[in-house]
Order: sequence, then structure tokens, then C-alpha cells
Amino acid sequence: MKIIITFCLITGLVSSTNVISYSGGSVIMTMGDRHRWSSHTPKYICKFAGGACKTVIQSTAQNDTVFEGRFSLYESKQGHFGVLIRELNPQDAGKYRFGLANNWNREINLKVHHDACCGMSMTVVGHLNKDVSISCDYTVEHKRTWKYFYKLKGHSADWVIFTMPGKNHKENQFYITDDNRLNLFTMTIRELKEEDGGVYFCGTQTWEYPIKVFSTIKTVHLHVTDKVQSSVRVTGFLGGRIMMKCRHPLENPKARFLCRELEGECPEKTYTNVQNEWQQNGGFSLYDDTSGKSLMVFFRNLTEGTYRCGVDVSDFTEQYREVNVEVKEDPCCGKIISQAGYIGETLTISCEHPPTLRASLKHFCKEDENLICQDIRAAGKYSLSDHSQPGLFTVTISNLTLSDAGVYWCGVETSEGHISYTSLTTRVQISIITSKVIGHEGDAVEIRCPYDSKYKQNSKHVCKDECFTEHSDSLIAQRTTQNKTERFSVHDDITAGVFSVNISRVKAVDAGRYWCGVETGDVLMNYLSTELQVVRKEVLQVFGRETLSVSIECSYRGESPESDGKFLCMGQQLASCDKGGVKVSSEKNRTGRFSLSNDAPAGVFTVTITDLREEDSGTYWCGEESLGSSIYTEVHLHVSNGPAPSVIITVCVCVALLLIGGATLIFFKLKHKRTQGSSSSNRTDITNSDRVSPAACDYEEVNHSGQYPDSDTSVYMNTSPSTNSSDKNKAVCIYSTVQLPKDEGPAYATVSFQKNPDSPSNLLVSTVAFIKEESATEYATVKHRPRLE
Repeated sequence: MKIIITFCLITGLVSSTNVISYSGGSVIMTMGDRHRWSSHTPKYICKFAGGACKTVIQSTAQNDTVFEGRFSLYESKQGHFGVLIRELNPQDAGKYRFGLANNWNREINLKVHHDACCGMSMTVVGHLNKDVSISCDYTVEHKRTWKYFYKLKGHSADWVIFTMPGKNHKENQFYITDDNRLNLFTMTIRELKEEDGGVYFCGTQTWEYPIKVFSTIKTVHLHVTDKVQSSVRVTGFLGGRIMMKCRHPLENPKARFLCRELEGECPEKTYTNVQNEWQQNGGFSLYDDTSGKSLMVFFRNLTEGTYRCGVDVSDFTEQYREVNVEVKEDPCCGKIISQAGYIGETLTISCEHPPTLRASLKHFCKEDENLICQDIRAAGKYSLSDHSQPGLFTVTISNLTLSDAGVYWCGVETSEGHISYTSLTTRVQISIITSKVIGHEGDAVEIRCPYDSKYKQNSKHVCKDECFTEHSDSLIAQRTTQNKTERFSVHDDITAGVFSVNISRVKAVDAGRYWCGVETGDVLMNYLSTELQVVRKEVLQVFGRETLSVSIECSYRGESPESDGKFLCMGQQLASCDKGGVKVSSEKNRTGRFSLSNDAPAGVFTVTITDLREEDSGTYWCGEESLGSSIYTEVHLHVSNGPAPSVIITVCVCVALLLIGGATLIFFKLKHKRTQGSSSSNRTDITNSDRVSPAACDYEEVNHSGQYPDSDTSVYMNTSPSTNSSDKNKAVCIYSTVQLPKDEGPAYATVSFQKNPDSPSNLLVSTVAFIKEESATEYATVKHRPRLE
């Protein structure tokens, strides 16, 4: 009989209780006074599947809490046996058994419902020493149930306060009300303390005997925040940056964060995941400075608003300082300036700032590959000094090297309490100028861009002239990929650390300044500048004579001729134009014996040299500078101390023609005599032989341009006889209008002789043509009327 009674008691104990819960929520179950917690007895919980109960938790540990994942067995504040299952999902539904081994156990049939009303999670932020309220709404079926607030404590849950349906209740600083007209119950915590932060469950009691079952409606994360200082105003300028340091003296905080307030709250915090290392997040970057016990913030994209920089003291308590960021527009600020210097030289930079901040500490920093402006404190390398003009200070960088190229910022620093910030006002792009590259028209040329090894994997960039505008013409290579267009090819040799651009069939339009750059983040940094100078294929040959003048005509291609620079320099090498070799320029169009004039419609400027001297002979360069590009034409000037070339040619032609004319005249004279001898009836004896009087040559003005092109040179000479009748005994040669056209052709010499009209017979006209094989061509026309004595 005793055995039967025991069996009945056991079977009665293991009857199942239905438990209603919600997906996403939690369920809490506690036993009555008859089933108290025992620290010395093994605990367990298992789930039935296929006729067997599969263990979920089993422990012999002598402690107050046993847990595995989302399942916990614990001792409540009242010493009762408690069960907590968190973050429920539909797969958790089923039959469970839990209890103390060899002592007692209970079975429940857990049902997990999905309802929009329940199972949600929310965050509430309360301010230290202020009141905070947490409200939970419920459905109609819960109107007549008791309302509870539990608080999560590690892996257990303790009730905080409860109330009967439609009633109010107070427990210490906690106060709960149930408004069953609005289906809403609210818990208010008076004078919030740091320890009040944590996870709360609000819900209703769904079953009472033999197990008290509490189903959550919401899970509430209560954060306690403390504003430790009055608000600080931080001022930035449109187009600039802000570097801010926010100090918190708290030792070893859990984490540091920054957030932007919306409607008085901070809905989203940005935490520093690493220490002593910059971490980028959108328009700003954070740095957890453990040595300085501060949070550093670098704002790249300035946005007005109220920010909190703070620390998490624990998971649910925080301290912060409030910062109001304002962005102003000032003529001094937001500028981008570009400066370039030569390696080994000194570069001076003028930085503007608002005149009202004259007493502030001046700042100069350099952007790194993460776009963070880092302090630069190399001894003897940089120096800052206030300018006498308000709102201006100067920075000097000495002994420039390739590593000095990059992006810098000028700024002013301000401190207020535990907040200090630097407002960066002016962006400075510094490039290093390398040796000029000379390209010859029609040939190929290479532009080389060495770079730092840390940029090996960055995209490289080369652009021409206007590289700081959206219209810049650029060629880009990704790592070792070689790109090529019709005449341009680019290549990145990451082994040698050199990025190069090759230009084939160089043209005059290729002249200009080329910029080498690397892409860092979303910013392009131009670090190296090289000027490509183009020498035209044409070479001018110019001849002159001592004491006379000579003119050198130089063509140019500039689109705005009146404003472009034009000059003539002397030197065997093109580099002489940079070392004082300029003889005359459009800026100073008269220098001693040199003068420059410009014919803009014709696209030609002319340099005239007076009082030529032998030392003026040599190589000259016609130069044009247009929009930063330099194009040159090589000129060879030959100055002689003898007669002009045109005079020599005239004399030679004159002598040659006279010899030919004399020979021809003798020939016809002899023939004429034989003819008269054969006809006796009509013969007339001529006792005196025809004699040609010596030729006297008068020279008129000979115009000589003094310039010969590279191609074949032609000389034209027109000669007409004298009409002076008084000169009867002389053959007169008159030379006029000697021209040197550029057309290439053969050489012709035409000699015409006519007998004196008084002579009894007419002489035939003889024409002699000479074709030269030389490159020069000469034309001479001589009309000669000899007179027989």
C-alpha cells in the first residue's frame, strides 16, 4: 500500500503545465515555497524528443546559478527554484522537464507564439539623478493579469516591482501604474543611479499554480548616462577640418565613443574598436589615446550639430562631454593653395586664419595615407612665425626632399576645459619640382615619377597642367597594369617604385607641366611636378654681317598671343634660357642692341639685333610660354666680317655673264666677217674690229633678308641696261632688287645682246641656260647692248 501511494504522488508531480510565451521574448518560471533551491543537489533541464528527454543543462556544481546558452537554472531572491529561457524562437516549443536530481522535478509544455505586440527589444536612456520611465503596452487578453518588471542579473532574473490589474504600486524608488483604458503599464525610477542601468523585462503573469509563469512583452535596455561638463562650442570653417581632443580622466574605461544627438538623445554610438590607432567611420575618424586618457576625433566632413564624446563605465552606464559644432563661412578660410619647391631648397607658405583668433596657438600638420592630419615636429625642419599682418602666419620648410611632398593644413588651436580643438582653415598642396624633361618634336619622351614604397598598392595618376580642377586630363594605372592610348602609355613598376608615362611622336601641344599623384582613400595627392619642354623640328639658319642689322622671325602657337611670354635666349644648350641667357623678352622688349616686336595676327614675333658683332654668332632659342608650357625653336646665327652674300653672288654672276657675252660677241663678229667676204658686191670693209668697251657695273640697293631656311636657297637677280645715251663707250650693268624666295627650282641665266641700230645688220639673240645641281638656285637676267667702235 505504501508503495502504491508513493507512486501516485510521483505521477502527480510530473503532470505538465502549459506555458505561453512569445517569439523574441523570454519566459520566467518560479516554484513555490515547497520547491526551494538547493546548492548541494545536482540540477538539470531536458527536452523531450522521440520518447526520450535530451539533456539541455546538467550540473553538479554547488552554486546559485547553472546556465547553458539561453537556458538558466537559478535561485531567486526569495530562495525559490527559477528557470529562465531568453530570446525564444519557434524551435524552442516543446515539452521540458527540470528540477533537482533525486528530489523533485516539474514538466512544462512550452508554446511559442508570434505576435506583433510582444517579444520586442528597446533601449531607454536615463540621466543620472533624473527620473526615467519605461512603458509597455499589452493586448486585451492581458487586461486582468498582474503586471511585472523583472531585472536581468547575470543569468538570473529578479522581480523589481509588480501591480494588480488597473492598480498602482510603489517599491522604494520604483513606481508602477497600470492604465487598462490605454492598455499600458509604466514603471518610473526616481533619481536614477548608476546601478539602476541594465536589462529589464516587462510582462504579465500567465499561470500561477503549481508554477508561476511570467511571459515578457518587451525587453528594455536601460542606460544611465552622465553629462560631466557644460557644453563646449567648437567652431570650424566651411571647406576646412577639425581635430578635437576630448579628455576623460577615468582609469581604464570600458570603451570610448562619439555620437551625434538627435532630438536630445544619442541613437547611435561610434566606438573605438582598437586602442592607439586611427579608425575611420564615414566623415570622421576616432583615436583612443590611452596615454593621454582622451578620445581624439578628426572631422573631415564638417556637419553642424551637438555631439557627445564619452566613455562607457560599464555595459549600461556612461559619461560624456557635450560638444556643439558650428560651421562658419569666412573669406580667410576653406582655400586650397598649391606650392612647389626644388629639392634642397627652402619653401615659405603663408597661412590665413580669422583675425579674431590672433592669440590662438598656430598649427601646421600633414595628412597621412589615412587622411588624418598628423603633427610634424622635426627639429629644424619646420618653423612657424606670426606675420605682422593680422590673420596671417608663415611656415618655412627647409631642405626640401621628395618625402616633403603631400597635403598639409594650416590651423589655429583653442582649448576650453577638457576639450581642445584645432580648426584647420587652409589646405596646402606641396609638390616637389624635378629636373625639366626636354622632348623633340616627332621623337619619343619619358616622364618618370618615383614614389614612396608605402604607396606601392595605391592607384597612380599623371595629369597635365590644370590638375587641381575637375577638368584635369589624367592618365591612371592600377598597380602594375599598363594602360595605353594613341600616343600615351603609362606603367607602374612597383619593384623599382617608379611610375612612368611615355609619349610617342611628341607634338608642340604636349609641352606643359605634368603632375604625378597617388590616390589615398577618396583623395588624389599630387606630389611631384615635372615640366616637359618641346623643341620644334625646324632649325632656322640666319646670316648677318658685322655692323649691320639682322632680324629673326619666330612663329608661335599661343591662343592668347598678347598675354603669352615670348623671348630669345642664347646658349649652346636649352638650359641656358634658365640661367640668365635671355637676351630680350616680351616683358622687356628692348635690351641694348636687341629688340622684340610681335605680329599677333600672323602669329610671329621678330627679334632685331643691331650693330652685329662677330661674337653674336652662335645658337639661339626662340621661346614661347603659353599656359605654363614652353616651346622652343633652335636658331643658328652666322655673322661674317666680309661683304654680304648677295654682293658676292652679284659680282660672280656679273663676271660670268660678261665672259659669256664677250665670247658670244666674238663668235658672231667672225661669222659676220666671213659672210661679208663671200659677197663682194655688197661687201663693206670694216677696218676696225668690234671692240667691247670694258664693263662698268653700277650697284644699286641690294635688299638681303639675312635669313636662309633649312631647305634649298634660291637667289634671283634682275639686271636692266642703262638708258644713258651719253655713255656710248661703256657697257653698263645695273643691278637692282635682289630677292631670295624660298621656292626650290633650277638655275637660269639669260643673256640678250642687240646690235646698235645704226649697224647695217641685226645680231641674233642668244640664250644660254645653266642648270645647277647644287641645292642653291640663282636667277639672273642680263640685257646687254654692245656698241661697236
